[in-house]
Amino acid sequence: MTRVESLDLFVNTAQQKMQVASPQQSTIFEGDPLLLWRLKPNLDHVYWDFTNVSTNAQSFRADYPIGRKPPGTFRIVCLGDSVTFGYRVPPVWPEKPNDYNPEWQPYPMLLEKELRKANPNRSIEVFPMAVPGYTSHQGLAWLRRDIGYLQPDMVIASFGWNDASLSDAPDRELIDTGRVSVAGRWLIDHSQAIAHATRWFRSRKDVKPVVRTPVPRVSQKDYVDNFNAIVRLAKDHGAAVIVIGAPYRDSVTNPPEAQLMTQYRAWLKSDMAKNQTPYLEILELTEAAGSVNQGFFGELIHPNHMGHRLMASELLELMSQQHLLKDLKVPVFVP
Repeated sequence: MTRVESLDLFVNTAQQKMQVASPQQSTIFEGDPLLLWRLKPNLDHVYWDFTNVSTNAQSFRADYPIGRKPPGTFRIVCLGDSVTFGYRVPPVWPEKPNDYNPEWQPYPMLLEKELRKANPNRSIEVFPMAVPGYTSHQGLAWLRRDIGYLQPDMVIASFGWNDASLSDAPDRELIDTGRVSVAGRWLIDHSQAIAHATRWFRSRKDVKPVVRTPVPRVSQKDYVDNFNAIVRLAKDHGAAVIVIGAPYRDSVTNPPEAQLMTQYRAWLKSDMAKNQTPYLEILELTEAAGSVNQGFFGELIHPNHMGHRLMASELLELMSQQHLLKDLKVPVFVP
């Protein structure tokens, strides 16, 4: 019988399918019982949506294995969505998928490179714990599951556009992270018999289309609550935290969406200030600078390689100002 991919059973809404489960998008994703989808492991320079993607055996976009932290290693985990993943950084074209500038890198890789250069006798790891399409709901669930073995010294967290984007139902309803739901998806993921039975059962159900008013995948309240939970979780495990306000280019291309992004960012900034959590909002990467910031973006949502250089520079400056890296030397990085 033809293999049934768990990704096709886990990803159900039109919005999710468009991002991760269409024939064009699914090449780098597979099903995940907790988070619905994740990056496939051991990808080797796979072309995906103008991005050259490689992953390690643990499904991270990193060129070394990531397991329990080696003694003496300073580890920074960058939790996020396609921005932190490095969507189209560097950009590549279908006819020349291996023709790109390797110096154009996402900000986690730039941070790692600069920190290693400034601390040649230290073991330093900085990697994106990030997957395109993820919201803060998924990021929190992922961090809860894996922070114990990752043991980060710092967590940098950034989510935004996916949270504010509209869907048929909110993520807390569509992505149930309770034990029973996760166990059921685990069985589907590990048994082709159950996967086939699930697909057959769904095909037999008389499902009447329900017209629903689109809602954000994560409400503004849940968005802030998720970040507060991420901050508490990191601190409980002895990790420093930085929260980044989500990038967005301008308020002219899509005014209603831009207004949502402004509101989400303002709520987050206010709550992080109350909790005295280091918060970074880069003016050039927000709609407030929409008339002059095109050079930092690939398109409306994602910073390009210059935008990522700016993010790395601002992060290093914040780390230095607030003494967040313990005894590490923090370099000055000019974007």
